[in-house]
Amino acid sequence: MIPLLNKATEDVYPTARLFALQGLQKVSPADALKAARRMTDDTDIWVRSAAVEILADEGGPEVVDEVRVFLKSYDVPMRMAASSGLVKHGEGKYLADVLDPLTHPIPDRRYQAIGYLGKIGTEEVLPHLAKLFDHAEPEMVFYSLKAVEGKTTAGMLPKLRELIKRDSASVRYAAALAMGNLKEAEPDLIPLCADKDGMVKLSAALALNRMGSDSCQIVFEELLKHTDFGVRSTTARVLGETRIPGQVRLLKMALGDNHSRVRTAAVRAVGMMGGPEAFPILVELLQDSLEVVRAYAAGNLIHLLPLAASVTLDPVSNKTMP
Repeated sequence: MIPLLNKATEDVYPTARLFALQGLQKVSPADALKAARRMTDDTDIWVRSAAVEILADEGGPEVVDEVRVFLKSYDVPMRMAASSGLVKHGEGKYLADVLDPLTHPIPDRRYQAIGYLGKIGTEEVLPHLAKLFDHAEPEMVFYSLKAVEGKTTAGMLPKLRELIKRDSASVRYAAALAMGNLKEAEPDLIPLCADKDGMVKLSAALALNRMGSDSCQIVFEELLKHTDFGVRSTTARVLGETRIPGQVRLLKMALGDNHSRVRTAAVRAVGMMGGPEAFPILVELLQDSLEVVRAYAAGNLIHLLPLAASVTLDPVSNKTMP
């Protein structure tokens, strides 16, 4: 997989190069660091800024001077990536350079700044993100909520309780997810499992699951029957990381969906789930009619190869044997 990703970092399409670099970071941080050094002068601004970010994330103290060079870049995303990286390396004086773009006239710059602040994620940063909960633009509120996900504090709960009642479904959805690490928010989340918006229902059920609650588990099955394939697809994807009774049954249900996006999300989720249950499902999917499903099944099987040596399949049913 590493040679394939390295080759893709030189693809003609910038999106392919970006995804390949990000994929390398997940598979092999050392290889990602080498690629990032090379890609800091890529022709695409988003690839360049991602390369600077990965350079800072995966390098030790020796990369600080390399990262510092990009503080002089004429590109705002490059300067933000460099400043954010230096803050993570303990140089807090550069935090102001990440905060400043929050008022940039270009929306993408503001959203990117919020993303970097979320990745920094320190106690010093959280109040700046919480302040954005009152922003006039729903998009700014949404991105700030996503940035604090998993890092919310009890002090944020009163505002989150307000936000889950907003007219904007995206704000309700993000606010519900942001409550996922606050056990005291359980009574606030349960009513959202009946929200009129499918994504809000899903986020409420997912947040409850993350806090260890067994409430609203039926929502996952309900949403796999939703009329919107996007909701079904997202539900299938999150099932890969959501341990609930009947997880395997629900994933098989999603694999039988009539929409390719849902089935693709489901096969990826099976790989995320892993374990002995995943192996026979993926083997069967190698015969699927969709090439993309077969490709994901093969990729997931490669990832599970160490496990495969300890799994025996019944030659008739393709199910695991003791």
